[in-house]
Amino acid sequence: MSKTSVSNETSSMLCLWVEPWGTDHWMRPGEEFTVVAETEAEESAFNVVVHGQGITVWVNSGNDAEVFDKNGGQVPCGHQRPAEGGP
Repeated sequence: MSKTSVSNETSSMLCLWVEPWGTDHWMRPGEEFTVVAETEAEESAFNVVVHGQGITVWVNSGNDAEVFDKNGGQVPCGHQRPAEGGP
């Protein structure tokens, strides 16, 4: 199992995309999420890209990935997604 944590240290909502599945998980200021993928220890599990629209975590190996909050609760796709016309 491989894990990488991402935190929102900005003053606004930030989107975390998990690729290649295209899931979106919106983070409020100060929130931290952890992306977990089932991989072999020697594999390079993740690439993290920061861009103007948020953060993308590319899962390089493994068949699935899950996102969890600081308390270990699962964060589903669309979590806290702003309404149309939002950030």
